[in-house]
Amino acid sequence: MKDTFTKKMAVIFAAALVIALFAAVSIAVSTGHIDMGRVLAEPVMSPLRTMMTSLVENLEELYGYIYRYDKIKAENEELHARIAQLEDDYREYTEISQENERLRALLGFNARHSSQNFQMEPIRITSWTASNFASSFTANRGTAAGIEVGDCVITADGYLVGRVTQAAPGSCTVVTLLDTTTSLGVALRETEANGILQGEFTLFQAGRLKLGYLGGDANVIIGDTVLTSGRGGSIPAGLTVGYVESLAENAPGNDFFAVVKPAADMTGVTDLYVITDYLSN
Repeated sequence: MKDTFTKKMAVIFAAALVIALFAAVSIAVSTGHIDMGRVLAEPVMSPLRTMMTSLVENLEELYGYIYRYDKIKAENEELHARIAQLEDDYREYTEISQENERLRALLGFNARHSSQNFQMEPIRITSWTASNFASSFTANRGTAAGIEVGDCVITADGYLVGRVTQAAPGSCTVVTLLDTTTSLGVALRETEANGILQGEFTLFQAGRLKLGYLGGDANVIIGDTVLTSGRGGSIPAGLTVGYVESLAENAPGNDFFAVVKPAADMTGVTDLYVITDYLSN
């Protein structure tokens, strides 16, 4: 664009010189300083007229180019502003849509557990603890919102995520099910077998849990739903923990255990709920 403009300026400068020469010749002819003006004027004036016509056309083209450039630039800026606004509107719509989905899921969860009358506080994850054997995160609400150590944390769908282990006025720390310190009494929905769900170092990287103490006669099937048993009273009964993915033996000839896949997405969650109070069944 800069080279094009420089060329145009060169044309304008040359045209100015030609105009000055043309003016000088015209004055000389009109004042009689050139005796053979008529003889010389026509051969000189003809190419000058052609050059003047070309100059006018170039000037018109340059003006049109500058006008179009300014217009296109203004339109481009306007389009950029409209795109930015549309992107903002889309982000806002997406956030509202996601929040509506969470609220609908929460209403469904409350309807399914209406007899327990859950009292819940929303939290948002602010940071995760990075470790090869521990799984915990910090959230943005704490004791000022009624959250206490021992409270359990769920998704909007009611899937168990973990338990509060530390609480300050404006924040809390939650240890997830995948943590190797996990030990939780559970029951299987379909077969009604009971067991202990544990965090296992060998399963940690795969995002899985060990369901043991099932007993040799326990009836366990792949796909069975794992629920909290409610034993001990610290966690409500009937919360969905995960699903039986496979079965394995602890050792040859000994009892077996089940590998459980958590129902909650431990890597994709951001907005959760703390059950601060409930009625025991």
